[in-house]
Amino acid sequence: MKKTLTSLVAASLLISGSASALLPFDDTGDLYVSMWLDNVVRVLDDDGNVVNELTAPGLSGPRGMAFNPANNDMWLAGEHSDEIYIFNKQGKFKWKFSHPEFNEPLSATFRMSPGIRAKDQEVYISNSGNDPLDPGNPNGDNIMVFDQKGNHLRTFGNPYLVDPNCSAFMVDGTHYNANRLGIKDSSGVIDGIIGRVDKYDANDNFLFSFTTPGMLSLMAVARDPNTPDDGTDDTIWATSGGGDTGIYEFDQNGNLLTSILPADIGEPIVPQGIAFDDDGNFTVVSFTGKVFQFDGDGNFLGSYSAGGFGSRSSARGLVQPTGEDRNDD
Repeated sequence: MKKTLTSLVAASLLISGSASALLPFDDTGDLYVSMWLDNVVRVLDDDGNVVNELTAPGLSGPRGMAFNPANNDMWLAGEHSDEIYIFNKQGKFKWKFSHPEFNEPLSATFRMSPGIRAKDQEVYISNSGNDPLDPGNPNGDNIMVFDQKGNHLRTFGNPYLVDPNCSAFMVDGTHYNANRLGIKDSSGVIDGIIGRVDKYDANDNFLFSFTTPGMLSLMAVARDPNTPDDGTDDTIWATSGGGDTGIYEFDQNGNLLTSILPADIGEPIVPQGIAFDDDGNFTVVSFTGKVFQFDGDGNFLGSYSAGGFGSRSSARGLVQPTGEDRNDD
């Protein structure tokens, strides 16, 4: 799989407003890792050195995070504090918001719709809920959409959604969500497999779900941009926090392409968040407190410590935007 991304392509996409056609963004920066037990986000350079820590008053159980393409602000979900926290590009806490229906929000994802200015892009929050036996819980088990001022726009889900973890968007607007505890297939049949990936169309309508044997407690999904073209060959990577504790690659129809198991790595791993760099390599953080590095084909490159136990999610910083899309502090 070819993963090389050129600066020229990245710049043209950002200027045209079609940044969703290119992930990861050009010149990605340090790795941000949420430390769920320590209530901080740890910032690591490429050598694994801790260069910064982010936290905020009231932050409890930091989970998924994403960078706002308009200004590099980082949006962070506080699972136990039921709030979304926003930090500026220097790591300083700016503001936060909540919603009466928040019940353990686990991630924030910017949609990046083509033709829409970066500052107008919508933010998807995975609202997990806390009762996996009640998928109809109105205060959980759904995905909530907000504007960048924290205003609620809409809520959606599907009848088989239990404890959504994070989302990944494709170029055509279709998107995937990690359904951590889902035990029903697309026909509503309980198949005994806990954890699956749900696919939605560009209008947030549920299409189908998929999984693979050994996947248990699905933690993350991430889009893998194989080449900077129209995205038709982009794939989806998913992590399984239980079962085989594997890392899996699927095509856009849910067909399994690659499996990476602990035996392939040679050391224990409890995979959680996934983050790609600008060369197409990716990292997977483990709840054991380590960061595992892979190349674009899934070959294991090495590991290093995240500086503590309880690593959950990860993200790479973005190139600073310019022009009309920039929204300074």
